[in-house]
Amino acid sequence: MRRNAARRALLSLLLPCLLLPAATSAVTPEQPPLTLHLEELWRDGGANDDFMIGLPVEAVADTDGRVYLADQQLCRVFVFERDGQLAGTLSREGEGPGEVRGPVDVVLLPDGTVGVAEFFPGRLVKLTRDDLPAGEVVIDVGRGKTGGFTIQTMAESAGEHLLVAGSRSVPKERVLERTHFLAMIDQQGRELVRFTEQIAEIQRPHSVVHEDDFLPCFPLASTLGPDGRVYAPRARDRYEVAVYRPDGALERVIERPEFITWRRDQRDHRRILALFQAWASPNPETWPEFDLEKTERAISALHIDDRGRLWVQHSRSNRNQPDGVFLTLDLYAPDGRWLREVSLVCEGNSISDGLRFLRDGRVLLIKGFVVARLACLGGSSATFGEDDAATVEIVCYRLPAFD
Repeated sequence: MRRNAARRALLSLLLPCLLLPAATSAVTPEQPPLTLHLEELWRDGGANDDFMIGLPVEAVADTDGRVYLADQQLCRVFVFERDGQLAGTLSREGEGPGEVRGPVDVVLLPDGTVGVAEFFPGRLVKLTRDDLPAGEVVIDVGRGKTGGFTIQTMAESAGEHLLVAGSRSVPKERVLERTHFLAMIDQQGRELVRFTEQIAEIQRPHSVVHEDDFLPCFPLASTLGPDGRVYAPRARDRYEVAVYRPDGALERVIERPEFITWRRDQRDHRRILALFQAWASPNPETWPEFDLEKTERAISALHIDDRGRLWVQHSRSNRNQPDGVFLTLDLYAPDGRWLREVSLVCEGNSISDGLRFLRDGRVLLIKGFVVARLACLGGSSATFGEDDAATVEIVCYRLPAFD
């Protein structure tokens, strides 16, 4: 009896430790740094093309290799064949069936339709591959509460899993309660799992605007794996990536404790200030005080490739790089081990352009991506000055194979 009691006591002490998520922490990667020269496959949208791309925000590829590119300014989705030929467009600007205003993302849904994610109101406008209206998915994260409004900043789909991020705002006396969320929803838009959230009470009228109340660390940097796992930054100023199971359980945290987040220089400060000024109003006399952070977000973007590996783009990925290197990212194995640092060589301005992994061995360079992403948040008049892209263009590359 005493032996069984001792076992139960020991188990009661160990069980909380056994239930804690695993922490993956490494000072150095397992393998030496690697430099990859991306192989260009095709490009579209440049000054010599017959069509114009406005503000491209996100792209996905289907199993046949077609690329679907959402354009925030033109309110449509460009469809490119595997060889880069323009196959057509989906949707158009408007409020009728199959029409959108301010698309922020594009997803391929399990019923074979294409979902165009709209900023406001938060919903997915569904279309067939032949550009016929196919209904919509209205995001419902109110948890039974009425009133308020929901905006959407990203959407990703994998199998039956549908991940969305955005915010829900509820007006209250003298404040606006804004809940930023990252959630899994079903195909009818109902919330299934909320992975993380951040709640802010924003004073009305705005006398001081705090950056973190409007731009948390996770809504634009999270991603969805092919198995339904969700990857999201945990903190603004720390290198910590939370890995969640589809049911919301925290599986592990990937971290680099020694990482020092990039401190903003004058150009960085000018860029974020331009965004908030564009949000505020066109009249400088009515601007509130802007409480802006001294550093960039530690994690800028997360990508999953066709082998299930995690690529972490951090605040130093595009800083002080050797000539020709566009970005240097951290590569992690599916089990969370830090494999190596990988430098990607291709053209582009790493401050204003962006790379999107198509998860079929290809990556897409989107020129003007950062400006377009800020436009998705309501900063359509923001400008980066010398960092603005002169011509919006996309370039499709093959990612060289490596061990």
